[in-house]
Amino acid sequence: MTTTEHDQDAGATSTRYHYTRVVEIAGRTVRARVERGVYLNDSGAVAEVLTDQAKWSSLAADTLNNWWHDTPPPSPDVHAAAVLGPLAERLLHRAAEILAAPPPTVTLSPHVYRAVSALLATSSGFNAECRIDPDDIAWAANHGGALHIFEHPDGGVSFTKAHRDECPFVASKGAQDCDDECYFDLPHRA
Repeated sequence: MTTTEHDQDAGATSTRYHYTRVVEIAGRTVRARVERGVYLNDSGAVAEVLTDQAKWSSLAADTLNNWWHDTPPPSPDVHAAAVLGPLAERLLHRAAEILAAPPPTVTLSPHVYRAVSALLATSSGFNAECRIDPDDIAWAANHGGALHIFEHPDGGVSFTKAHRDECPFVASKGAQDCDDECYFDLPHRA
């Protein structure tokens, strides 16, 4: 988790102690607030994100039974940051997981898109239409090698599942020949 520290605050009295930490995660301002009171209903642990409307919105919370009984009762002598800091850190890690960017999407170049059109046309006819069901997609993903797509300098495009990732053909994007060590079990369809 990469964070930029913005602020933190801690304090303790005879009736409560608290720790607040504000950081930046993935370009968002996130606050972890932990408060330990004399009673359960005076306590809480939450991670919040600052919305575009400048309001705090809850991202994650930790139930009191996970930590309240393991912390000392309020006292001016409690070092709040030391006691509550690890809980705040866990909340910030959970917030980071929630805010993590989704995996990048793959965008096909117009040339590769046209090559997919050519693949459909040459395998099923120039006015072809083909629907691939989710079960077929899952089956294909689990059999053979990973799909590799290479654009060649001459304008050609290779689509292959016949090579392992370490194969010279794959590593060179089609410039070298296969080392003939790409073996996959022949799948059987049920």
